[in-house]
Amino acid sequence: MQRRQMSSDVRRKSIRRVHAAVRSESSTAAHVAGTASGNGAPPPNDSPTVSLSKLTKPDFKAEEYLKETLRLVPEKNIRQFRKALEDSRKGASKNLQKNVYRNYESFVFISKEISSMERDMQLLRELLHNISQVGDELMEEEQVPIIDEPNRVARRRTQRMSMANQQDMFKDQLARLWRTIRESQKLVPFAPGRHVVGDVRNVSELSPSTLQTRQKVDIVVLSDMILLAARKRRGNHAQTILIADRSFELANVTVAEVGDAARSGFLVKIVNRAETFLFGFKNAESKNEFLLLISHAKAGVFADLNNPPPPLPMPLQPARSEREDEGDGSATAEQRQRLDEKLDTLDIHIARREFEQATALVLQLKEHTGDIAALKDVRSLIDSHTAELARLVLADLLIPCSPRKHVAQSVGLLHRLGWDKEAKDAFLKSRSATIKNRTRQLKLEGNTQLYIRELAIVYFRLIRNTCEWYSELFADPTMISALIAWVRQEMAGYAVIFRRHVFHEMQRFQVIASCLNHTLAEVDILGHAGLDLKFMLDQEFFPDLTACIRSYESRCLALLVKSATGDGLQVVSKVSTENYATAATVFGAHIPIIVTVNRLDEALTDFGNELRHIVRDSLYSQVVASVLAIIEGVLKQFLAILRKQNSGYDRELALLVSTQAVINWVIPRAAAHLDRIFGRTVSDIHNLEQRLEAFPSSLQDVFCQKHSVSIAKSTFDFVTADFDIDNVVSDDMQPSSEMEQLLLQLGKIARDLDQWSSLPKRSILGGLIDCLFVQMIDHRNWEGSDGKKRTFSHYGVHRLVLDIHFLLRVCGSLVSKSTNNMANRVCEKALRSYFSAASQAGNGDGKGKDMMNKSWYDARVLNAMQRLGYSFPNFGKGFEHRSQQSFSASSTPNPAREATSPESN
Repeated sequence: MQRRQMSSDVRRKSIRRVHAAVRSESSTAAHVAGTASGNGAPPPNDSPTVSLSKLTKPDFKAEEYLKETLRLVPEKNIRQFRKALEDSRKGASKNLQKNVYRNYESFVFISKEISSMERDMQLLRELLHNISQVGDELMEEEQVPIIDEPNRVARRRTQRMSMANQQDMFKDQLARLWRTIRESQKLVPFAPGRHVVGDVRNVSELSPSTLQTRQKVDIVVLSDMILLAARKRRGNHAQTILIADRSFELANVTVAEVGDAARSGFLVKIVNRAETFLFGFKNAESKNEFLLLISHAKAGVFADLNNPPPPLPMPLQPARSEREDEGDGSATAEQRQRLDEKLDTLDIHIARREFEQATALVLQLKEHTGDIAALKDVRSLIDSHTAELARLVLADLLIPCSPRKHVAQSVGLLHRLGWDKEAKDAFLKSRSATIKNRTRQLKLEGNTQLYIRELAIVYFRLIRNTCEWYSELFADPTMISALIAWVRQEMAGYAVIFRRHVFHEMQRFQVIASCLNHTLAEVDILGHAGLDLKFMLDQEFFPDLTACIRSYESRCLALLVKSATGDGLQVVSKVSTENYATAATVFGAHIPIIVTVNRLDEALTDFGNELRHIVRDSLYSQVVASVLAIIEGVLKQFLAILRKQNSGYDRELALLVSTQAVINWVIPRAAAHLDRIFGRTVSDIHNLEQRLEAFPSSLQDVFCQKHSVSIAKSTFDFVTADFDIDNVVSDDMQPSSEMEQLLLQLGKIARDLDQWSSLPKRSILGGLIDCLFVQMIDHRNWEGSDGKKRTFSHYGVHRLVLDIHFLLRVCGSLVSKSTNNMANRVCEKALRSYFSAASQAGNGDGKGKDMMNKSWYDARVLNAMQRLGYSFPNFGKGFEHRSQQSFSASSTPNPAREATSPESN
């Protein structure tokens, strides 16, 4: 009643405002007209004026008015009349606009009232129709004559048989419905008496606000429900299937026609409590068919209500006196009558949405019927009314963006009704919907940082408000766990949006850090309110941050590998070693740098600068792992280039120097940078320098193995050389030209090494000589292509021993002990092969021709040195201060000369 009184007051106020607006508009137009005609003075006969009385007539005709007003009027006055007419129009338009703005609130309120009144009137019309049907059926029952007992028994037996058959038919109908429409059994379960009345196919579900088609549905009308089945296309052949979408209880819905000229009047509206659905039919026949099915279904529902099933047999009670029975019966009848009246009042309160009065009446009814054992059916009716009232209150509570007072009132009503759990769930769902609606209102205009800042404000401030409201509305401590679970759910939702706009878009670390700072600022506000969620943020964003670091690492490494592959291996700059003690020991004053090393240093510096924005202790291990992966990836690429490419001695030596630069210059710089970022010593990066100390030696071994093969093939190729030559050994014999070419090639490498002071010249040259003898000692090189062992003639074995003796004497101190041992083994194998062949040739003593002694080999070596001149590269002179006499025959022989002399064999 108060609500209706308020609405009537608002209508009266709105009507007064409209009358005032009309009077104001008339006075304004008259004032403008008077002004246009000369400040209110009567116009002259030849000066026309604007007549509002003629303009506002219902049968106003513009042409006749102009002919009458502007007859015999000069052009000057016509212009004045036109100006006055335009001023009148503008004044009336401004005044009307002001009135519209002034009355807009009342207009919106009245529109809502009209809409709610239309729904209430439709519901009232349905109820009145049902009540009239019930009354007519009661009158018919009173006029039915009394039937004798035998016929009544037979009729009941026939009714039981027909009812059983009917129930079987209803079951078959439901089973067919479940097979035809998927997932329909969940929405339309089996119930006694439930059956299909009919269906209407290919109906368009429309949006009530825009009239746009949402989907195509089939509407199935059952005896007590309405089922909507959506048409979906599945499969490669676009086959249409039906999937159950939603269902309504027939007793809770209101069906009404909607007059819409745009769709020729084929619209029907279904109102289910607080929800409204609009459906468009193809033609009038299908719409009328649907309305007829609804009317038949509702008639069947009320017919079932008028014919309730027979009561269950009651257990035998002890006999009581007639007076007691009469007293209890009168008391129960009187109480039942009062309860029925209160139930009717409760229905009225629920229909009027007077929830406060309805809740109070429900509690009163429960209190009065709590101790009366004979009113169980009444208590069931009260429970059903309570459930209906609670569902309506829950529907109001589920509306998002509701004010705090309204939410508190709804929760209080549900608490009084005993629906605390449902109130809690509905409140949290409503707050989730509020956050979702507020989030959708945010605009993303390309500025990710601004969007995330507004998103954090919306999410975390609404979460804070929700926590405050929750603590006030639900005082039970056992319900706090639901709030924590809801907070975690909303945090996960925020993380999903954050991840989609920040991490998946490959933003720079500076943008990521800015977005994280905005988020943490709002989380700090929650911390002041007693809810610290920082640990949740760490749990949500830690995998994404590590993934971003790994992605940045992959991009850097790919660019550096590409740079190293296309690098010309030319020195582009030299860096001072002033602040790097280890590098100064290796390189001296300056470090030669190639393009790839320079880019590696820049990439690690940029990596550290980017990480500075998001650095934290939890990311320490991932940052260290990424830096190690980048450095090790570049070094592995250097190794692959050295193995696969043939770039020349000078470029490959530059690659060896670059490896030293990475270890002794790039790694210390990166470690110092990370120390400043983390504020402590990053020991893993510092230890990397020590761990990779042996890596340059590995590359030098690869260099020696690779070039020893190429040098041997181009000069002294032991594998293909023919030592089974039948020549005469004489004093004029000299080392072979192939061995001379081998020593010249080694000399070229030595001169190239002189340009790189950081490379160990002795180690590289010694490694080359060592690899040459490794190839010679390989057992596969002592067999021919046919699998037979290689043979040596008398001249061939002397030539091999003389070449090896010459190589060892020239190289001097570059020859290691292992090289001496391998040289001895080569000479020994050659001599054994010769003696074996000579024995098989038929010499009785098993010996071949006489072998030359040590002095003969020394003399031949000395003659070769004198013939070639001392401009020939003397490898021993650079490392041991030997004089020319060191090559004389009288010098003390070294172990290699003793091993290779014929006497030692």
